[in-house]
Order: sequence, then structure tokens, then C-alpha cells
Amino acid sequence: MTRTDLSEDGAVLVAALTAPGRGLAAAADRRRLLTAVLAATLASLLAAAVVVPRVDFARDVPAKLGAEAATMTPHQLEEAEAQAAKIGAVFGYAGAGLGPAFAVLGTGLACWLAFKVAGTKPGLKPTMAVAAHALLPLALERLLSVPAALAQAPLAASEVPRLLPSSLAALLPASAPPVALAAAGALDLFTLWALVLLAAGMARVAGASRLRAGAVVAVLFCAQVAFFRLAPAAMMAGGKGGA
Repeated sequence: MTRTDLSEDGAVLVAALTAPGRGLAAAADRRRLLTAVLAATLASLLAAAVVVPRVDFARDVPAKLGAEAATMTPHQLEEAEAQAAKIGAVFGYAGAGLGPAFAVLGTGLACWLAFKVAGTKPGLKPTMAVAAHALLPLALERLLSVPAALAQAPLAASEVPRLLPSSLAALLPASAPPVALAAAGALDLFTLWALVLLAAGMARVAGASRLRAGAVVAVLFCAQVAFFRLAPAAMMAGGKGGA
């Protein structure tokens, strides 16, 4: 990768956020995604380096254990909290390092398959390139959460998704039903920004109208929310209710 390539890739990154029509068209035509993935990963790691050390992963342990916590000795509870702190830190840094690449891979493959099912013929490489650039607002969201983490530390793990009041979940109390919080959390400004970019980019890649591309992306988003947000939240609520 030459300096010219890096310079052009950087210009495409900026254009994808500031002039989406031009930036996403360039991303699709050039079929390059490595710089976008690396930029998102770097932003995620920088945010994690600030946020993770300021999260008290042990704070939520008694609430998660529920009635079981009352039967535990102080030593057992201390061990459970120490284990939660270790696991939380490992997952925090691992998610920051691997999350952006997996998000691009999953989003790109899902869009490629969905648009094929919808009757269009998107190329795999242009689709992956568009996905990498369309998800950049999510990296920006992580960076913008850093000042909030510094101001509000120490944090409970459950407070991290609410650091930046960019979703409807910010309007709900923390005691709201998990399913309601999950649904409201999905309606996030940065996520919606990414979805708009994704639909615009896929319209070009697949040769579809923006309305058709928007409909396919919306269906994919609803499926993702249902499977990865609402279903786990409903299971969590059901488990607490059964306990």
C-alpha cells in the first residue's frame, strides 16, 4: 500500500461521512476496505483504552446473581466480583479489537445475500467496501463517548451503552423493562446514520433504486434487532421472572 493509496483512502473515508454520494461511490468503485476497517478498529481501541479501565464490572454482580448473592459468603462474592472484572476487561478489549472487522464482515455478507435475494446483482468486493465505510459513524460514536466516560467514571457495565445519549434509551429510566430498553437503544442516531449510508451505497453497488435499497437495509436491520437485541433481552427478562 503506497502513500498515494493511503492518501486516497483517507479522502474517501472523510468523504463517506461528509459527502456520502461521492464518498460511497468512490468506495464502491475502488473496492478497498482495509483502511476503513483499520480506522474503525483504531478508534474502537482508543475508546476502549479510556473506557474499560473506568468500568467497575463488579458493581453489577450482586444484581445479576439475584437471590443467590444472599446465600454466598463474603469471600465467594468477592471471588465472583474479581472474576467479573477479569472477564469484563478481556471482553471489552477483545470486542474493541475484533468488533469492527466482524461488523463489516457480517454486514457486508448479509447485504450481499439480501440484495441477491431481492433480485439484484451486487458484487461482493464493492459490497464489503461500502459496508466498511457505511459503518464509520459507529466508530465516531465510540470516540465521542470518551469524554462522557471520563466525566462519569467509575461506571457500571450497564451504564456504558448509555454514555452517549444518542438513542431513545436515554429517555427511559434504567429500571425500564429490558425489552423496552433494547428496542429504544436500537433507535440510535449514529446507527440510523450508518443505515442511511449503507442504503445509499448499496443502491449504487446493486443498481437498485434508493427506495428499494432502503427497504432491504431496513428489513436486515429489523432482523438484527430482533435476533441480537430483543430476543436476548426477552430471555433475560424471562429468566429473572422465573427466578
